[in-house]
Amino acid sequence: MLALSSKMNMTQRTYASPPANPLRISVAMCTYNGSRYLAEQLRSLASQQRLPDELVLCDDGSLDETVSLAEEFAREAPFVTRVIRNPQNLGYSQNFAKAIELCSGDVIALADQDDIWYPQKLERLADLFLTYPAMGGVFSNGNLIDGNSELLAGDLWGSFGFRPADQVRLRSGEALEVLLQRNVVTGMAFAFRRCWRDKLRIMPASWPHDAWLGLMLANENKLLACSEPLVAYRVHENQKIGVPITTLEKRRYIQMHGIQAYLQLSRDRNVEEYRKYAEHFEDLLAAFTENASGTEQKLLVLARAKACHARNGERLLAMHRFRRWPEVLKRRESYKRYSPTGAAAMIRDLFL
Repeated sequence: MLALSSKMNMTQRTYASPPANPLRISVAMCTYNGSRYLAEQLRSLASQQRLPDELVLCDDGSLDETVSLAEEFAREAPFVTRVIRNPQNLGYSQNFAKAIELCSGDVIALADQDDIWYPQKLERLADLFLTYPAMGGVFSNGNLIDGNSELLAGDLWGSFGFRPADQVRLRSGEALEVLLQRNVVTGMAFAFRRCWRDKLRIMPASWPHDAWLGLMLANENKLLACSEPLVAYRVHENQKIGVPITTLEKRRYIQMHGIQAYLQLSRDRNVEEYRKYAEHFEDLLAAFTENASGTEQKLLVLARAKACHARNGERLLAMHRFRRWPEVLKRRESYKRYSPTGAAAMIRDLFL
C-alpha cells in the first residue's frame, strides 16, 4: 500500500485556504477497486492551487485497499473529505449520482479514481464560472497518460474526434447538435453548477451521468468548452470507459487474424454501438414523455431522429453489404447529422 501520510504532513503547512469568492467547489469522486492509482489522484487534488472546499468520495464496494487509502487521506487532507461506503454496489453512473447529491458546493467537479489533475484545474474552473455566470457547466481538454503516468501522443478531445470545427460549432450555439453526434463531455474533465444536478433525477439507468448532464446543458446552450488541458486522462486496460481503438491496434488485429476477421469484429462492434445509441435515446424520449418543457421540444425532436438513425444502422449492418448500399447512400444526410464520424461512418457501413 502506498502511504500518503508522510507526503501530506510535509505539504499541508503550505496550503492556503480556498479564496473568498461567491463559489464553493465540491469534488465528487467515485471509487471501485482503485488502489493502484488512487493515491496519485488524491495527491493531485491536495496539490491544487485553489483547493476544493470539500471532497465527497463514494466507494462502490471495493475489495482492495481503496477505502483504507481514502480514509487515510481524509484524516490529513487540507480540506473536508467525506468517505462513504455503499452498502451495495450501485454501478458507475448511479454511484456518481449519489456522490453528486451529497455535495454542498455551488460548483461540483467530477473526479475518477485513476487520473491526475493539473495544479491549476480548480483555479481555472473557478475563473471560468465567475467570468461566464450564465454557463451551467464547463469541460476541458486533457493529455493522455499510460499506466505508468507517462505522456502519450495526442490529447483527450482528439481521441474521441472532438474536432476544431465541432469546437467552433459548440461555441456558436450548436452544442446540442454536436452532442447529438457524440458525447464530448468526459466526466473527469467536467464541472457544473449544483442546480443542474436535479436533471440526474430523471436520468435513465442506461445513460452515463456525464453524457446526460452534458446533453441537458447543451440543450439550453449552457455548456462551455475549455481547450486548455487541465487533466491527465489515464489510458489502461481496466478503465470503465476508454478512448476508442487506435489505428495501431487495428493493424495488429488484422496482422494476427486477417482482414475478414477484422471486418466481422468491426461489424459486430458497430452493431452494438448502434443498439446502445438507440436504447439511450429511446430511454431519453420515455423519460420526457409526460413532463417535457418548451425548451426540451427541440431536444426530443433530435433525440427521436438520432434513435431512428441508430435503429436503421443496426438493421442495415445485419444485411449483406450489396443489399444495404442503396439505403445507406439514401441516408447520407442522417449520417452527417447523427453519426459520430459523419460521412466516414457512411463509407464504413458501405463496406463492412
